[in-house]
Amino acid sequence: MTLDSSSRGLSRKRDAPYISVFAGPSRRSRALRFALQLTVRPVLQLWGAVPNLPWPYGLIDVAATPLRPIRGTKSGPVDLPDCSAEWIAGPGAADDRALLYLHGGAFICCGLRTHRRMVSGISRACAAPALSVGYRMLPETPASTGLEDCVAGYEWLLAQGYAGDRIAIVGDSAGGWFALMTALAARARGLGDPGAIVLISPLVDTDPGRKLVRLGDVTDPLFPANALVSMMAMLADVEGERGQLDEYGRVPSPLHVDLTGLPPVLVQAGADELLVVDAEQIAAELSAAGVVCRLQLFEGQFHVFQAAADLLPEAAKAVVEIGEFVRSTIID
Repeated sequence: MTLDSSSRGLSRKRDAPYISVFAGPSRRSRALRFALQLTVRPVLQLWGAVPNLPWPYGLIDVAATPLRPIRGTKSGPVDLPDCSAEWIAGPGAADDRALLYLHGGAFICCGLRTHRRMVSGISRACAAPALSVGYRMLPETPASTGLEDCVAGYEWLLAQGYAGDRIAIVGDSAGGWFALMTALAARARGLGDPGAIVLISPLVDTDPGRKLVRLGDVTDPLFPANALVSMMAMLADVEGERGQLDEYGRVPSPLHVDLTGLPPVLVQAGADELLVVDAEQIAAELSAAGVVCRLQLFEGQFHVFQAAADLLPEAAKAVVEIGEFVRSTIID
């Protein structure tokens, strides 16, 4: 089932049995939301207006070097065939299951450093070590090439002796696209299904139209519409240059394929962020395909608020929910 842009009213219904809504925001969350609105959002708006300038995308990950994993984490570098990766084992991580973590960053930025602390916290919550993949990104390489790096990460875990059903694939933002596409690619290549998938504020619809229709419904303090349009245009341009568009001339999307038979999926998003549109849509598609799916919406929260688990009670709660989902799905 695929809903078109005219389905605005239906897509806002939140009384489906697979949907849970968490109240908020807390004072700390409101303060951080305001700070993001004053600092990060203007930069993203500027980028959206002039995306073709020589922006130093790599500096974002370098600037995050001082960001340390949570105390008690063990980590080390991993070399995949065409990119770097990092093995992150949070406190209490067992050795009989693992996470494949695929970071967000609009397909163009962030990396192992920006997500190190967040991944270590999720590792602790899931009681599972994580392979965090530093896949190749736009504008130098298309997302389809980055996908190969993500699949290589899944293959690496299999080679270490982890059975597919003991692996959970976790991705935030653009990493949500990679998470679903990696699971689908693994199946297509005979590598087997993972045991679970977690999507955090996922970007899965590579056409911005549905989200633009919903602009009046959301109050996103972080993600401006012009940045979304520019990002999707860059994605389509680079994919098109490399001949990676589908038969209809579209950038591939999990919304364009059969999702039947995927393992259980947890989707989390801020209830009013721009990408809640994608979160609601992919959850509806998965549910319609017979996949066990949970959609958790957090009122008043911003894009990938889980990264602030040290500061916000809502973010800490969301990470706990991720841990409970993964442990109950691939362990019990």
